[in-house]
Amino acid sequence: MKKIILPVLLILTVLALFISVSAFSPPDDKHAEVDFSISCEECHSEATPEITKAWQDGQHGTFKVGCFICHGDGVERFASKPGDESCISCHSDYEIDKTKTKSETCFDCHDGHTLKFHK
Repeated sequence: MKKIILPVLLILTVLALFISVSAFSPPDDKHAEVDFSISCEECHSEATPEITKAWQDGQHGTFKVGCFICHGDGVERFASKPGDESCISCHSDYEIDKTKTKSETCFDCHDGHTLKFHK
């Protein structure tokens, strides 16, 4: 009997963890169909002109860091609001110990498009 109880408990535990994680996971972002014949900048200069202008005027735009670096290609991967992992992939030298600050994400202090401090 003991040989059956342990595997059943293990299966139930794994199943409970899977259900709890998937229930609280945010839905995947979806990008409108991507037209690869034009650039993100060209499309978004009409769709989201304020954001495009902020990017153009900021450090990412100045150095032509493409939208896909942080947001993905819009097909295989897309994040309308990228997480810290996108920042740290390029800016690892600036990663902070969040246990020593009130900030929870890079975006609590920085604008993602201009990289300027906004708080």
